[in-house]
Amino acid sequence: MSAGLELDVRELRAGYGGLPVLHGISLVAPAGRITVLVGANGAGKTTLLKTLAGVMAPVSGEVRLDRQALAKDTPAERVRRGMALVPEGRHLFPEMSVRENLELGGYLAARGEREAMLDEVVRIFPRLGERLAQLAGTMSGGEQQMLAIGRALMSRPRLLLLDEPSLGLAPKMVDEMFAALARINRAGTTILLVEQNVFQALAVADFAYVLGHGEMIAEGAAWELRGNPLIKRVYLGEAIAG
Repeated sequence: MSAGLELDVRELRAGYGGLPVLHGISLVAPAGRITVLVGANGAGKTTLLKTLAGVMAPVSGEVRLDRQALAKDTPAERVRRGMALVPEGRHLFPEMSVRENLELGGYLAARGEREAMLDEVVRIFPRLGERLAQLAGTMSGGEQQMLAIGRALMSRPRLLLLDEPSLGLAPKMVDEMFAALARINRAGTTILLVEQNVFQALAVADFAYVLGHGEMIAEGAAWELRGNPLIKRVYLGEAIAG
């Protein structure tokens, strides 16, 4: 995979139908690193990712990839620039095969490039290679999440945005998914991860932000936030805090 992109977000404001959700969000996801964004339900995490991916238009603020402003780039144009989003809920095509779902992720590439990228995805997720002919809707939740990530990888992203990838997965599948994300990152891809499984997310991340009610309420090196008493109590639980 190619070298990762740096994401720079400055004073981003966004909302729905005039109702503000993000109140001037600023963050940096350094190239080639894993940055995690945590926060309670309703904090604005999904809204932020949708705005970064171009699915929602911001009210104001700026998003830059490697110092180049995205301005009014469409979602497809952002994919061409190296950004890919794995949305919450996966949004697969259940009546299509694993192979067909993956190939859709590489729709911007020539056929030969799609085959090369499919081989790379299968190396990362061997289970998908065993199920290329299987209908996506018949797979387990964990396998579907692998497929959703694999589909995003088919566009050869240099920045991967993930929205709650561990949601609803069995503990073993959560471990497998985080291990896969670490491998993807070691290959050079920048990752911005929104995750409620805070303990494991902070364990793999380099830097972390905490979002509350549309505003950044804390930030720092992931290992420092893991030791922060407030973060432990609010997000990790008293058992871990103790």
